[in-house]
Amino acid sequence: MIKLVAFDMDGTFLRSDNTYDVEHFEKIYRTLQDKDIKVVVISGNQYAQLVSFFPEHQSELIIVSENGALIFEGEKLLREEKIARIEIEKVLDVLVSEGLENGTTLYRLHFAYLLQSAPKQYKEEITIYYHALKEISNFQDLPEDDFVKLALLVPEEKTNQLLEKLNQATGQLVQAVSSGHGSIDIIQRGVHKGSALEFLSQHFGIAPQEMMAFGDGGNDLEMLAYVGHSYAMKNGSEIVKRAAKYQAPSNQESGVLAVLEQEIAK
Repeated sequence: MIKLVAFDMDGTFLRSDNTYDVEHFEKIYRTLQDKDIKVVVISGNQYAQLVSFFPEHQSELIIVSENGALIFEGEKLLREEKIARIEIEKVLDVLVSEGLENGTTLYRLHFAYLLQSAPKQYKEEITIYYHALKEISNFQDLPEDDFVKLALLVPEEKTNQLLEKLNQATGQLVQAVSSGHGSIDIIQRGVHKGSALEFLSQHFGIAPQEMMAFGDGGNDLEMLAYVGHSYAMKNGSEIVKRAAKYQAPSNQESGVLAVLEQEIAK
């Protein structure tokens, strides 16, 4: 019996225009609530951006943001995994040496920093995924804050090379992971969507076999490996399709909602 449903957002739940079938979702969501099935929105994006998609349900949903670094139940923070300042500085040194600091955003609990010198196109794109942003003059004089993630956007053909370089520089405490299309996240090692679901499993007393999850990108692999009912989107990467037990219709076809509707009907 399914007791928890988790879905990624970009490329999974959301269509390519960042919308979803609200009416269909509301119908399914009410049924999930009636069956006491927990709904988890799980993404590499910012909490403020994720809750903006579900204004009517902010107090009910479980929101996992920053690839598992932050977990909220409603507005209550359940988990915050911080990155040591020295590790942030190691990553920034690599990015400066590669000339990539203008495509970088640094995230704390409730907002994120990016450079004033970042290109207009980057700023416009990043505001799609992160709603609470502050511009600063440089990363060398960062405020004494706690950070949970560092993210960057690079030319897609450079992703693998940069991932290797970043992971060599950071050692054992943090890791760089790709979510596809040139997006790279630097997070605390061992913190990912799978570890977030493991935390929720212990918190709510729900076994992995009682969980269902949907994803499309590389940062969904640990989550899909953890749950008993894993779905790769039809539009997902080949590595995700190999990792998942089942395949859902594409995000353009509202594949998550289609599978959940079938599950509810059982």
